[in-house]
Amino acid sequence: MRALRLGAVVVTSAVLVAALAACGSSGKSDAGTDPKSAADAIAGQVADLDPKAALAASALVMQKAGNGSISVVTPEDTGTGAADWRQKLAVDLSGQGSGGTKARVVGDDLYLGGGPATAALGGKHWARTDPKDPLLGPTAGVFLTTAQMVNPVLQLTVAAQAGKPTKVGPETVDGVQTTHFHAVEDAAKLVEGLGALSADQRAAVQKTLAEDGKTLTVDLWINAKQELVQLKEYGDKGGEKSTVTVKYSGLGAAPKIEAPAASDVGKAADLAKLFN
Repeated sequence: MRALRLGAVVVTSAVLVAALAACGSSGKSDAGTDPKSAADAIAGQVADLDPKAALAASALVMQKAGNGSISVVTPEDTGTGAADWRQKLAVDLSGQGSGGTKARVVGDDLYLGGGPATAALGGKHWARTDPKDPLLGPTAGVFLTTAQMVNPVLQLTVAAQAGKPTKVGPETVDGVQTTHFHAVEDAAKLVEGLGALSADQRAAVQKTLAEDGKTLTVDLWINAKQELVQLKEYGDKGGEKSTVTVKYSGLGAAPKIEAPAASDVGKAADLAKLFN
């Protein structure tokens, strides 16, 4: 699966409410506003808000949801799974390509796995990987960046605060009426948000981000409930042909994502054989 490119940071409700107020929201709020109450209060107003306020408002709604099903489409592969973007980021993705690669991120831990061929390597389905690993390090960087990128709260907040967003207009996505927003962001702003990673993980994600260029173009589609339905993103080096698309569904209903059982986790060196 192609490297995706955004960092993750847990954005507090106070920051989001402040951003919404600063963007011109007519509602009254303070730093102690409960994110669920704020999200309910602004639902259905996306078409009436200016771009920054609309994105900040959607961030509150997605923060309230906390998790959901995701699909990730890159030029090389398609992945499906689930993500939980609350205090401890967790992502579970399965690639649809011939290798059937799987990636699971739980907090600071990254596990890579595969299909039936993986189990043949000592009977284990997973291996815990490290960005410093000489064989799997680059692969670890790809999946770590993927996990950070699908955090919708971060995507919306960075686009609102640093992306100079504009409203494109109403569009239909998979039969759902949405409002389309467009933003161009400084990749350095995203790097600044990588506070939830270890030093080695940060370095791996930064390397992946740098490969895409200095600026990122992001398009976001938000429905009438203020939910992020779809986002598309590409860097200035790869251009539109390198676009990555993420879609969200089943918000608040994703299964719990846990680390694989210790008995099913093998050695990274064995898994490296599978990935050549």
